[in-house]
Amino acid sequence: MAKKTVQLQGEYTKRQTQADIALARDDVRRLLYGGAKGGGKSFFLCVWMFCYAWEIAARFGLKTTKNPLHIGWMGRKQATDFTATTLQTWRKTIPEEYYELKGGTEKDPKHILIMNRVAIDYGGLDRQESINKFNSAEYAVIALDQAEETTKDDVSVLQGSLRLTIQGQALPYKELYTANPAACWLKDEFVTNCPVGNVFVPALPADNPYLPDDYEKTLTDAFGYRKELLEAYLHGNWASIEGARQVILDSLIERAMKMPTLLGGKVIACDPARFGDDKTTIKVLEGSEIIEQSEMGYSRTTDISDALTELSRRHNNCQLVVDEIGVGGGVIDELHKNGRRVIAFNSSEKADNPEKFVNKRAEAWWELAEHFAKGEIGCRNMTKELRSQLTTPCYDFRNGKIIIEPKETIKERIGRSPDDADCYVMGIWAVKRARPEMQYANAGQPSKTYSNNILTRGLQRRTA
Repeated sequence: MAKKTVQLQGEYTKRQTQADIALARDDVRRLLYGGAKGGGKSFFLCVWMFCYAWEIAARFGLKTTKNPLHIGWMGRKQATDFTATTLQTWRKTIPEEYYELKGGTEKDPKHILIMNRVAIDYGGLDRQESINKFNSAEYAVIALDQAEETTKDDVSVLQGSLRLTIQGQALPYKELYTANPAACWLKDEFVTNCPVGNVFVPALPADNPYLPDDYEKTLTDAFGYRKELLEAYLHGNWASIEGARQVILDSLIERAMKMPTLLGGKVIACDPARFGDDKTTIKVLEGSEIIEQSEMGYSRTTDISDALTELSRRHNNCQLVVDEIGVGGGVIDELHKNGRRVIAFNSSEKADNPEKFVNKRAEAWWELAEHFAKGEIGCRNMTKELRSQLTTPCYDFRNGKIIIEPKETIKERIGRSPDDADCYVMGIWAVKRARPEMQYANAGQPSKTYSNNILTRGLQRRTA
């Protein structure tokens, strides 16, 4: 075995050893390794693929050559995700003297050249031209990291390439998939119904001695308010993940509609219209309560900024938060000219907690969901439309970070833009981040100082 003769950066855990032994069996063709976060999935994929390539070269006595045999493929749904994550794990784990990364050419795809004897192609399943090449490829092994991102059709194209022979001999064809729990094709084929030739080896944080001592606490803090997620990502419970993609549960909103707000501070939130059929949504929030709201049809930026300026003056010059993407940038500029203090919200920007969230949009939605779960949101005058929109978005994971369904996708799915919900989410995000004291020297009225508490503690919470 290559891992016994090459000094790799790390050793197999017991679970990884179990997976390695299973893949060595003649009656096992497909293996799913995963089931929780922190199980060492990418590490195992990289080490096992290196060992497999090394063993094929040794078994058939393959010599160094300028035209090495391409024996397999590994990747992810998105090629950029593979390069940013899995490939980096490879580079940290496999000693660089044993391989060379080769860029793609018209003749060959991007590949890893191992000891100048064999090559492993790598990339993504996100481009049709790349997928088309699998129709003519001949491989002995395929490996998909974070395979829950893929569809059955994606994998079927890859499986059709497993037909490589060397010196007239068929090879031990293998398929390796790593994944976090998800309601996808993997659950049906490896967990619920596992046919002969398929093996599922769960990988849990408790099985990985190389994780930080507080890793399980980190997961508990991150997903504790959604028990089904904690069951999935800490304990590898695939059954619990079904139907768990809804960001905000309707039952929590129903409770919030019977409670007072536990958030303090006042802001005016505005989601300016970007297109002719969308509406500019404006909400005045006192904590999480909506005390005033209005809509404007597609309007000039000056009309929107004038309306917001007047609204701010009527509400004691309170701070504004405006979505700056698209026409919002112009609205913000004009509000500054009017002496307003504005928080610019850009949903695609880096989150305050970039280790957990893909962008600011994901962070804002997830934080609101946590407030609902903790009973800190009270909104007794919430409209049916806002309630419906707040329970519509789903979440997913990209590179281990939370991402929220894009606004454009939601609009396609439900037939309208979720402007009402986005405005409310943005407002709650701003209430928490507004500066404790705001002064308006050029507000057109005498300067005043106002207080925005991040969270009002010590209030008596009421239950539904």
